[in-house]
This record gives sequence, structure tokens and C-alpha cells, in this order.
Amino acid sequence: MSAYFRILKHPEQGLAAVKHGFSWPAAMLGWVWAFARRVWVPGLALLVVHTALAVAATRLFTDNPGLLIVVGLGLQAFFGVRANYLNSRSYQQRGFLYQGLVPATSPSDAIAKFKAVGENIPAEWRLGVAPPLFSLPAGLQQLLAVARLTVKAVVRYRLLPILALLLVLVVVGLPLLLKHDGTARGLVQIVITYTLSSITAILGLVTLWLATGTLARDVEDCSMQMIAVKPIARWQVWVGKWLGIMALNLTLLGLSGLTIYFLIQWRAANLPDKQQAILKNELLIARGSLKERPLDLDAEVEKNLKERIREIGQIANGADLKQVRKDVKEAIKSQYQAVPPQTTRPWVIETGLARGQLENTPIYLRVKFRSPQYSLKPETFATLWEVGPPNATNRVRISRALTTDTFHEFGINLLDAKGVPVSDPVKGGRYQNLLAPDGKLYIVFGNPNPTALLFDLDEGLEVLYHEGGFGLNFARGIAILFIWLGLLAAIGLAGASYLSFPVAAFFSIAMLIFGLSSGTIAQVVQDGTFGQTNHDTGAKEGMLGAVDFIMVPTFKVALGLLQLVNSFSPVDALSTGRSVSWTALLQALLQIWGLIGGFFAVIGIFAFTRRELATAQSKG
Repeated sequence: MSAYFRILKHPEQGLAAVKHGFSWPAAMLGWVWAFARRVWVPGLALLVVHTALAVAATRLFTDNPGLLIVVGLGLQAFFGVRANYLNSRSYQQRGFLYQGLVPATSPSDAIAKFKAVGENIPAEWRLGVAPPLFSLPAGLQQLLAVARLTVKAVVRYRLLPILALLLVLVVVGLPLLLKHDGTARGLVQIVITYTLSSITAILGLVTLWLATGTLARDVEDCSMQMIAVKPIARWQVWVGKWLGIMALNLTLLGLSGLTIYFLIQWRAANLPDKQQAILKNELLIARGSLKERPLDLDAEVEKNLKERIREIGQIANGADLKQVRKDVKEAIKSQYQAVPPQTTRPWVIETGLARGQLENTPIYLRVKFRSPQYSLKPETFATLWEVGPPNATNRVRISRALTTDTFHEFGINLLDAKGVPVSDPVKGGRYQNLLAPDGKLYIVFGNPNPTALLFDLDEGLEVLYHEGGFGLNFARGIAILFIWLGLLAAIGLAGASYLSFPVAAFFSIAMLIFGLSSGTIAQVVQDGTFGQTNHDTGAKEGMLGAVDFIMVPTFKVALGLLQLVNSFSPVDALSTGRSVSWTALLQALLQIWGLIGGFFAVIGIFAFTRRELATAQSKG
């Protein structure tokens, strides 16, 4: 099989041939190959990395062996790509001079061909470029060329080193400055929640600045006018700049995420055994969620509404049916939510496809309740729980004192090494199967208190179970953050497509603030007015008439669009051990990039295509 070989010549040591392209021996042998070829520095660096991975394999990757394999294979493949080039550089550092590139079947064949031409190298050999294995389409090559120019421009501005230093200070410095309380949850809160949120905020702002600056500045300093006369469409320039910005984001976010992952794994090794068990079973894990099937209240609401109207008779003609329907629905919901004193409330959880995982993995209940009496501080109440098949002998009975208005998590199928039920995971513990033969999980709550307790239908009770490992789940969470950054890049480029840099920056920041105001927008939509609402009667106070008539429907549309983006919370999921599923990742890709990002891209490309570049400076 023919390949290409670099010919190098030394005044005293003669000729040497080094293969051009991928090296399978280097990919398989790694640092051993490097030392044999006298490629000392890269070989030593590779040996250090392999040693670090070996240590990590024994201390950190017991639950994520797949991640170690992926990192190791990726490292070996990268070294295989660069090995022959490094070998050629090593020869040149020892006094060899590059002569040309020869097509041959082996190093000896390449040297023989070189001698056969009397070392009078043909012109095509002197080019020193081997033909590519495959050629990219011309349009894609143009996109990648613009992306490379964008990356080079950022490096020229010296932003990349400053940004990398800032990220290092956040990733490494923040966990050192903020001391956790010695618990697993405290460690995760600092290392994942604070650090990852800070990194997302920094990269988000930098992405907006780069997206607006890289396009607007090119137009204002007339660089874009020179590109526009070349045979490249403006949409390719726009998309190429987006690709360049996202390549930088991929590098910086990937390195930051990898550092956070190693950091939390390393610091977790120093926690006590009990906290390590909590970390393993509750936090550094991907947990799925199951809830009771949602109740269909509409039919029951309409039935009760008709009875209510029949009872009040003619008075109903002047009644606000919308408000009456709302009151009836709340009354019915309260019947399902309230657990009176000395009574029980059952839940039946259908496990479906997750049945196999719930049979032999830890199961946790996540509960939250409130008291009918108003209180400034959370109150503590006794709670009784029974979990397992009805009338079975292995039903688990749990008694715990829990506070109101607080989420509580506790295991229901945990056993110690001797098979005794325990409330917290322990080292060497086991799990028992609490599912009924039909695959359902039956849960009964008993209220021994003198007052009623209320469990909301949406967040009152949730079943959490082990769905996967932390490493892949963490990677999916980072991918959603990357998707968010892609939307910000599209917004910034859309603003800079027709506006000057200051105006485009203002537009981008305004869109960011609007996106962060989803809570306020949701409150306006819920109240139906920009004015005040009497929360006792539900009546609007200080109605704004035409403003409400126009803006409330507009806010409803805006809220729907914002929910397409804000419905994903990877940082919260990772810090609480929740699963970021492949379905959620695909949904985020379609909603954030396909719909919202695609909208800004179409607007930006259209505006940039129609823009008169020659008059851009006067418009700015």
C-alpha cells in the first residue's frame, strides 16, 4: 500500500524517511514508541499523563470506567495523528534537513527512490504536501476558512489567554476560597453549582461580546468589504464566524468541564466513608424520576361547576364563570392534596421501562409538604411511611420527622451489609426489591399529627432511582450549556448583522436581560395584568386597560418562547444527581438551535445579505 514519506538528510548520518500521516505503532505503543524514536519531550509528557490516568483509574473512576477508556483512546488517537510530525521535528532538531515528500511503500523504498533520482528532487516533491485522503466540498472549505480567521482574530486580540486565565481562577480558585461544610452536598454545591454557573456566565458574556464585535468591527474597519468581493456568499461568512466562536467555546467549556470533573472526583476521595456513600448514591450519579400519573381534573371540574350553577340558580347569570371554574378546580385539588389528621394518603407509581432498574438499585423519595396554618418558619411534623406491595410481609415502614416547605430525600430500600434496613447508604450496603408483581410501587403516607398536611400534586412526592453513571451525565449537561452558548452567539451575530458595534452590544444585552426575566413575565401572564392583584380575592387592582389588552397576550407568546430555552437546567440537575437524558439533550438541540437559534440566524443572515457595506461607516 503506497504512502508518503518525508525525506530528511544529515551531512554525516545520511538519509532518513519518516511516514507522513497517522502512525498506528505510535497510537498503540504511546510513550514507548516515542522513547524508541528519541522523541523525548512528547514521550515524557505522554508518560506523565498515562501515570495520572492510572492513578485516576484506581481512585476516581470506579463508577465510570467507560470515561477512562474514552479519554485513553482519545489521547492515543491524538498522539497517533501527531507522532510522525513530532518524529520529523526531532530529526530536524538533530541536524537533519527536510528534502521533500516521496510516494513509496516503505521507508527503505522512499530512500531508494530518492537516491534513484540522484537526490535531484522533482518540483512536485519539493511542495512537501501529500494529497489529502478526501477533499471537503468547496462550500464547507469556505466556512472553515472563515472560522479559522475568526479564531485567529480572537488570538490576535489576546483575549484567549486572558479568558483562559480567568476560567482557571474560577475553576481552581473558587473551590479553594469557598470552604464546604465537610458534607457531600456541600462539596457538590461549591464545585458544581457555583463553579459551573460562574463559567457559564463568563463564557456567555464573552460569547455575546465576540459575536457582536467580530462581525461589526469587520464591517466598520472595512475588512468585510474586502471579503465581500471574493467568491464567497455572505451567509457563509455569517455561519463561518458562528462556527469559529463555537470552536472557541467548545475548547474552553470542554477544558473547564473536564477540570471540574477531575476536581470533584479528587476532593470526594477525602470525604468520610458515610459522605462518600451519599456522594455515590445520591449526587455523583444520574437519577431518573417517576411521579404519580397526573390527575385529569377537567371532567370533574365541569361536573361540579354545573352542580354549582344549578344550586345558585339565577345568580349565576352575573357570575364570573372563569373565576368560579378556577375556584372549583382549586377546591377539588385541595381534596387530593390534603391529608387530614389520623388518615392516610396512597400513591401508586407506575415504573414502566424503569422497572428493571428499580428492582436492584437505591430508591429515594423526594417529598415536600406544607401546613394549612401560616408560619414564618418551617415547622416539624412526624411522618409515617409504608412502601411495598399491599399485604406483603416485606413492606418497609419508615418514621421520620420532617419540616414543612422543604424538600426532603430519604432512601426506602437501603440495607446494610447484614441486610438490616438503614436510612442512609452505607459502605457495602445492599438494596431490596419493593415492587409489586405488576411492576408498580405502592407508597402510603400516614399523618399522625393533630393538623392536616398538604402535598402539592406537582411536587409533593417524587421517586428517584439510579439511571446511569455520573461521567456521561456530566458530559450531557455540559453539552446543553454549549447549546445555550450557541444561541447567544446567534443573537450577537444577528444584532451585528445590521447594527454598529455599540448598538449591537446593547441589543444583545437587552435580549439577555429579557431572557433572564422569565419569572416576571410569568407572573404578569398568571395575573393577567401589569397592575396589582388582590391575592385574597384574585381581583385585579389598578388595571391598565389598553396596556394589558396588548401586552399580556404578547407576554404569553414571549413566555412560551422563553420556556423553549429555560425548560432545561443542567446545573441544577448535575448538582442534585438528576439525569440529563439523551432525550432532553436532543430536545434542547431542536428547540434552542433549531427553533430559537434558527430564527435569529435567518434574521441575521437576511439582514447581513441586504446590508450595504459601503455605507456602513456612515450608518454607524
